[in-house]
Amino acid sequence: MRIRYHLGTLRLILAAAIFTATASAQQYDLLLRGGQVIDPGNGINARLDVAVAGDRIAAVQPNIPASQARKVVEVSNLYVVPGLVDLHMHVFGYEGAISADENALPAGTTTIMDAGGSGWRTFDKFRYAVIASSQTRVLVFLNIVGKGMVGEPYESDTEDMDPEKTADTIIRNRDVIVGIKTAHFAKPGWTAIDRAVEAGRRAHVPVMVDDRIFSNMGRTSQEELLEHLRPGDIHTHMYNDRQIELIDRFTGMVQPWMLAARERGVLFDVGHGAGSFLWPVAMKAVAQGFLPDTISTDLHAESRRIQQSDMPNVMSKLMLLGMSLEDVLVRATVNPAKAIGRYPELGTLSVGRMADIAVLEAETGVFIFKDSWPAKRLGTKRLENILTLRAGKIVYERKPRPPATQDTTIYDLLIKHARIGDHPEEVDIAIIGKRVARIGHGLEAAHARVVVEAEGYRVTPAALVEGSIADVKLADASHVIMIIRGGKVITDDEGLTIPDVSRAGPYSNYR
Repeated sequence: MRIRYHLGTLRLILAAAIFTATASAQQYDLLLRGGQVIDPGNGINARLDVAVAGDRIAAVQPNIPASQARKVVEVSNLYVVPGLVDLHMHVFGYEGAISADENALPAGTTTIMDAGGSGWRTFDKFRYAVIASSQTRVLVFLNIVGKGMVGEPYESDTEDMDPEKTADTIIRNRDVIVGIKTAHFAKPGWTAIDRAVEAGRRAHVPVMVDDRIFSNMGRTSQEELLEHLRPGDIHTHMYNDRQIELIDRFTGMVQPWMLAARERGVLFDVGHGAGSFLWPVAMKAVAQGFLPDTISTDLHAESRRIQQSDMPNVMSKLMLLGMSLEDVLVRATVNPAKAIGRYPELGTLSVGRMADIAVLEAETGVFIFKDSWPAKRLGTKRLENILTLRAGKIVYERKPRPPATQDTTIYDLLIKHARIGDHPEEVDIAIIGKRVARIGHGLEAAHARVVVEAEGYRVTPAALVEGSIADVKLADASHVIMIIRGGKVITDDEGLTIPDVSRAGPYSNYR
C-alpha cells in the first residue's frame, strides 16, 4: 500500500522530529557557564560550568555545550559557590525576627538556622507558620527555654528549661532541628548551659551558647569552655567581649584557655549581629591566627538596618582583616554543614546534591564596613551576591546596575568645604599619611577614614598645595579652632571631626 502525505502534514512531522531531537539533546534545565567555581568541600577552584537538572547538580566540568541546556546564564568573571549556610539568624519568636526568604536568599544564603526563637512549647507553631512556607531551607537550634526567645523573665526561668521535653521534641523533628540554643540567661550559675548540654546529650546534637560573662554571674569563659561545653558545642559571638573573653584587654593576646578550648573541640562562631562584632577584638584575633570555625550573621531587624550583616557582608569584613576568599567560603559552607551533621548533604557542589548555589561578585571600590559600636573601617573589596539558586530554581537575581567605581583611593583625613586662605571658593582637602594628596571638589566622604566638616572656616597656610606636608590650621574670624600636624588632628575645639575606628570604642585599656 502506498501512503501519501499532504505537504502540510510532512512539515508538521518534520517540525515534531526536530523538536524531539532538540529536547532530547537538552538534558539540563539550567547551565551556569564560564564562572570561577570554588567548592572547598571538593577541593575545586577552577573555571568550570555547572549544569542543573531538576533540583540537582548534574555536572561540574569545563565547556558544557550551551545546546544541552534549556536556559543558559553567563557567569564569567563571577564566583560560583555552594549556597551559603548561616548558623545564626532569627526568623521566629524573637522580637527582631525577620523573613528568611526576604533576607537570606538575596544574600546567596540558601540554608539558615533559627537560633533559639522557638522552644519545645512553641516549635510546632514555628514549623507550621514559617518553616513549611519558606523557600529558604530553615533549620533550627531549639531553645532550652520551652517558650523560646521571648525576653525576660522567661529566658531566665529555670523551671521552663526541661532537657527531657527538649530532647523529645528534637527526636521527633530531626529533619529540621539540628541543635539546642541557650541565650540571655541573666541569673548566676550554670543552670541554663548545663540543662542545654543535658538535652544535647540525650538527643545527640550540639549546643550553641550565647552567654553573658559579667562579674555578677558567677561564670567565667574559662570554666564554661573547659568544663561545661563538649567537643562540637558552639560558642557564638566570638568577636565580642561580653559573651566571651577572647582577647586579654591588657596584653592584646588571645586568652590561653581559648586555645585550649579549641584544642578540645569546642567550635567558635562569628554571630555578628548588632552587638557582637568589635573591630579591636576581631583584628587582634585574626592577626594571631584565631579564625572562626563558622561564619554567621545573627541577622535580625536591628543588625539588618545598621550593620547590614548578611553573609557576604560578614565574609567581606573578615577578608578585610586578612582572610582569603577560600578561607571565608569554607567557613560559610563546609564547616557549618559539618557542625550540624549535614555535610556533604549541604555545603558542596557535588554532582547529585541539591542544587543550592550562590553566584558572587568581588566588587572593587571603597566600601564602608561597620562593627557593633558602630565604628567603621574602609575596604577596597566587597562580596556581593548576584544570583541564588535554591533546589535548582532561580530565587534571586540582582537587577543590572552601573559598575562600581574603580577608584580605590582611601584618604586618612578629608577636610570638606573649606576655604584656603582668602580664596572665596570652598574646596575639599584630602590627606594621605603626612601629605596633602588632593585638593578639589566633590571628594567623597565615603573614601575617608576621618572627615572634618569645615564649612565656613578658613584654612592656612594659603600656599597649601597637593604634595605639601599637611600642617594645617582651621580658623574662624577670631581664633584657631583646629590644628592638624603631619596629617594628624592635634586639637579640635569645635568637634568638627567625624571619627572612624581610631579608638577602641569605650575601652581605653585595649592595647
